[in-house]
Amino acid sequence: MQDQSLKAIYVFSLGFCAIIAQSIFIRELMPLFTGTEFVVGALLAFWLFWVGAGALLGGRGGDGKRISTFRLFAGIAVCCALILPGTVVAIRIGRGMLAQPPGALPPAGGALAFSFLVTAPFGFAYGVIYNVASVLWKERQGGMRGGIARVYLWEAAGSVFGAVLFSFVLVEIVSEFQAALIAAGLLAMMTSLSLAKSPSGRLRAAATLVCIFIVAAASSSIDRRSVQAIYPGYRIEEYLSSRYGEIVVTEREGMRSVFSGGGRLFSYPEPERCEEMIHIPLLLCAEPRSVLLIGSSLGGGLIEALKHPSVENIDCVELDGSLFRTGEGDGRWGSAGPPESGARSAWREAGEGRVRFIVADGRFLVARAGERYDCVILSSPPAVNLQWNRFYTREFFEAVRRTLRPGGVFAFTHPSSENTLTGEQAMVLRILERTLESVFGHVRVLPGSTAHFIASDSEIDPAAILPRLRARGIDAPFVGEDYLPFRLTDERLAGLRSGLDRAGNPPVNTDGKPALPLHELVLEGKRSGSRFMSAFRAMLRIPPLMVGAAFASVLLALFGLARFGPCARRSARAALSVWSVGLGSFLLQVLVLLSYQSFSGILYGGIVLLTALFMAGAAAGAFAAIRHERWGRGALRTIHLGFILLAAAPVLWAALLRSSGISSLSGSLPFFAIAGCAGLLTGSYYGIAVRTAFPEGGGYAPAGFYAWDVFGACAGGLLGGMLLFPTIGLAGTALCIALLHGLALALIAGRW
Repeated sequence: MQDQSLKAIYVFSLGFCAIIAQSIFIRELMPLFTGTEFVVGALLAFWLFWVGAGALLGGRGGDGKRISTFRLFAGIAVCCALILPGTVVAIRIGRGMLAQPPGALPPAGGALAFSFLVTAPFGFAYGVIYNVASVLWKERQGGMRGGIARVYLWEAAGSVFGAVLFSFVLVEIVSEFQAALIAAGLLAMMTSLSLAKSPSGRLRAAATLVCIFIVAAASSSIDRRSVQAIYPGYRIEEYLSSRYGEIVVTEREGMRSVFSGGGRLFSYPEPERCEEMIHIPLLLCAEPRSVLLIGSSLGGGLIEALKHPSVENIDCVELDGSLFRTGEGDGRWGSAGPPESGARSAWREAGEGRVRFIVADGRFLVARAGERYDCVILSSPPAVNLQWNRFYTREFFEAVRRTLRPGGVFAFTHPSSENTLTGEQAMVLRILERTLESVFGHVRVLPGSTAHFIASDSEIDPAAILPRLRARGIDAPFVGEDYLPFRLTDERLAGLRSGLDRAGNPPVNTDGKPALPLHELVLEGKRSGSRFMSAFRAMLRIPPLMVGAAFASVLLALFGLARFGPCARRSARAALSVWSVGLGSFLLQVLVLLSYQSFSGILYGGIVLLTALFMAGAAAGAFAAIRHERWGRGALRTIHLGFILLAAAPVLWAALLRSSGISSLSGSLPFFAIAGCAGLLTGSYYGIAVRTAFPEGGGYAPAGFYAWDVFGACAGGLLGGMLLFPTIGLAGTALCIALLHGLALALIAGRW
């Protein structure tokens, strides 16, 4: 029998590699959906599907009598190590083919199909090797049960270590491709120890690891070429790794653009965009002295704000500090734009104390309310995902209002139409207007290809813009005598008002029930001609109550058949209960992920830790269930009750967050605790349910029940992220989870 410590190392490295692979795949695939977190559940569901399929096939490989388990394990591990970096390259090539031009939203159906297929090789191989690892570690006493428990534990330990290392170290110092090479190299080297029969062999394995790290460090050529495949026709000037997504600076026909997470943040030069975004709100302030720019300082915004003579201090806030570092080596970008546009002048102004560059989350900075401003200008992409939606909710607007001085102005822009608004455009703009009106006493929307939203507690008079522009002597060709009178005619203002009124009174956009992202996705899909988006358009027409009622009806039918139908056998009830826990636990996990994102805006960093904690809790629960043979139906009922209480936790915590100024770190901790508790309940339930349903099985868990668990989780990923949360919100999804576990509780109350 192989040394137990070596077995622990093998499985530890397996979990380490798997969590990094899962994290990289999600980070690389999310840009295909412009970072829309509603698809996170689907991406995780795809992963689970292939892992489950691989596990089922691996379970048919026998118990080790017909195979050389060590060599099979090492061989599949090497395959996984080769597949991981190859998958990263394949994803980037696929992104370049699907998303054209770069930063555009590709057809959603094609993007989902590609995501499903590209994760298949690694996910399937990982499912196979996971089963082989359980066979590898089975003990003479306890059979597969002992092996499964220990593999669960060490694999989870590797996942937690990999999650911490990836989230806080690797993403800051290496690219995602290099991180994939490091994880793959560690797995290959550790499993090679199984074939090392002497100290010299193990020394060679260690030397192999050193070589792998050298190759990873020298892999920039492959890395850069694979990134270039995402941006065909553009010249890549800079490529930085960041915990929020990799940043790419491109150049084409004299225009430089900055991309992050697949989306275009800004381009330079774009004088029309910068002048409109900055000067219109500042000219609506009688005498602005203190200004806060949230995401609008780069690409020329700061330079325009400095033209106003009364401005005494400007705070420039960016979530990702890497944006401030792009091009600083040659002065190409600095912190405000190319040197020919006046960036050096901006830096001189900063040296005089007028400008502060702050690396922070704009929402948390505003919530702390340490400063008061005359004008707050937000520059954020449309709310096609929850990260950007955080800056268009009632909760954020309330925080902004508290930071404004009397008579202060808050402003942001949104793509619109010069003349006639389409129905979907009008709906999006009206939701934004309604949300502002729920907080501020006065709101104005100014027409144009870019609509300007201005909010204040004082009267807003667009007629004051031109006189103040003349009085301040500001040189702004795109905001001047030849431009504003045409843009702000009574006819154009009345036309915009009429279009907004036709949209009626849509719901206000909030953290707990985001009304904006789905409409933004439908609007973006309409611009790109995506047929898949018609499904979302149809979904928006369904009343939320009907969505919840349909979900409840399907559950009632399934559980009714299992309880009273002709197939109401013990095995069917046990399978349905396991499926329900897989479904419910993953619905809860998606709920936690999306609630965490609505609060923190840093899903890229948090999703790895949240997933790892869930897995760690599942491992601990499975081990506890195996150690306590007497746990039976009573324990199952307790677990279902625990899930019902746990479903309420994100709702209650989100309500508390809305009424307090809790910091990012303190506010995030309960989400991690909920994820760990959900994993603990899930892991313990599986072993107890199978043992209770099949007491004669001697502890061997049938592969079919594992499939029910995995496919229930797949359904939870798809339903939670793409249907329930977007339509019925946080509280409605929590009620669906509670209903699911209530029905499962009633099912197991009868005879098995």
